[in-house]
Amino acid sequence: MKLLKFLPLALLLTSCSLFSGLSEVEYNNRVVELTNLASTAIEQTATLYNETIPNKVTEQDEIDISQMETAYEEATKALEGTNDALNMESRNLEQQNAVQTALQTYLSAGELYLENYNTVIVYYSNSTYKDDVTKVEVYDESLHTSYTTFIEANNDLVEALDSFVIEEE
Repeated sequence: MKLLKFLPLALLLTSCSLFSGLSEVEYNNRVVELTNLASTAIEQTATLYNETIPNKVTEQDEIDISQMETAYEEATKALEGTNDALNMESRNLEQQNAVQTALQTYLSAGELYLENYNTVIVYYSNSTYKDDVTKVEVYDESLHTSYTTFIEANNDLVEALDSFVIEEE
């Protein structure tokens, strides 16, 4: 008879653990909120690169990369903030696992892109390009490839999030 007194308490504690974490909608919304900041900031770096670096770089070009540097700092900070999403918990473990897997790929792709972007910044900031323009094409290709990889990782993350969107009838 004494065990029956504890049954309601045990059921209450069990049900509380079932509801720890965010709902599917809250989880998706928070991940989207964090990744949108990073994606927008990284997109801005790509835009500034295209606006700042001429299609054909010569030793005579004077290239001001100050806006690129600022955009890089903002994108790095935004991407670091996205790491917070890895610590969030969803009530749906399947959702959490799928999204976190895609999110880790997204973060890695973003980090690689920003590493390449920083390499470009260093190359242009100290006017190394004036001594050796042969690296322009290599850096440009590397940057574009890593940006494409980032976009693909972003799209995969969107698909992972989409698979847990509840559609209204």
